[in-house]
Amino acid sequence: MVETSEDAGKSQESLVNRVREAIRTAEINHSEVARNIGIEPSKLSKSLAGTRNFRVEEISGIASLTNVSTDWLTTGRTVRPPRRKMVPSSPAEGSNDQNLAGHPSQEETSFGAEGPVPAAPGHDQSPSRSANWVPKGKRNQRRIIAAAWELYADRGIDNVRTEDVATACDLSASTINYHFRTKAQLLQAALRYTLDILSSTRGLIDPDDPLSTLRQFAQVHAGVDDKIRRVWSIWVQSWSRAAVDETARANLTDVYAEWFDLFASVVLAGQRAGTIRAGDTILMAKGLSIFIDGLGVARSTGQMGVTDDEARQMLDDYLTAHIIADPQERTTTHTML
Repeated sequence: MVETSEDAGKSQESLVNRVREAIRTAEINHSEVARNIGIEPSKLSKSLAGTRNFRVEEISGIASLTNVSTDWLTTGRTVRPPRRKMVPSSPAEGSNDQNLAGHPSQEETSFGAEGPVPAAPGHDQSPSRSANWVPKGKRNQRRIIAAAWELYADRGIDNVRTEDVATACDLSASTINYHFRTKAQLLQAALRYTLDILSSTRGLIDPDDPLSTLRQFAQVHAGVDDKIRRVWSIWVQSWSRAAVDETARANLTDVYAEWFDLFASVVLAGQRAGTIRAGDTILMAKGLSIFIDGLGVARSTGQMGVTDDEARQMLDDYLTAHIIADPQERTTTHTML
């Protein structure tokens, strides 16, 4: 039997739904999934929104990570008990982690020796979570990035030394230099770390309801907590450096493009669902991004006396005027579908 384009579309939708279910059941953060299968969070977001097809190796990686069979993910034919049990003494197949300087990390040869990453206090460690092994070198790399991110945000990028980062994450300065040969490399990693923060805070990596996602995105900016304040501190400092430094500009452009790509995919998903008005997706995403960036800078720097209620009102007004589809447009869209 020949598969029609309609059949292929339904098959792809079913695949996406099973992938979402597997990830949700395994209770694994979407940023963590993207990191483990070796793709950018924005690409995972597009695939989960149905605007990008999963690659074969990505499906295999997700199946392994969530302990379901590849056959269940791709066809739905088989039941979905754990695909296999992880053996603590066995290294990950095909593991070839490298540090950001491009050199294999000697620390990562201890993969599996220290056991799985402990579950957070107060949470049961399910089999799917305990199977999520992380190499020692990778854990150290994340500690370095998280520590540098906080220091850069609180003290200022130019006021933070390698020794300060080492002290903050309880590692040696030589370990910092091993993973990040230059400050520019560590700063770019810290910028990328903001994407993880933003994704987990705003829920942008799983746009089941794109319009609600954008509303949540807006609400975060209406009330700046310590975590989001640090995000804005990193961005504002990076924008300032990019204005006069070509390397800083290239790093910022690369990371911001990844963030914008993820953001635009949510807008596109909303247009397909009929809850976001039709039009130029990229132009619409740019307009909303610029509006929120401006509001975020004003709020985080105290440049303008904008209260929480005023910020919410401005955001709601902008979404209503430029983003949300009116009832008639929604009806027309669903009728066409």
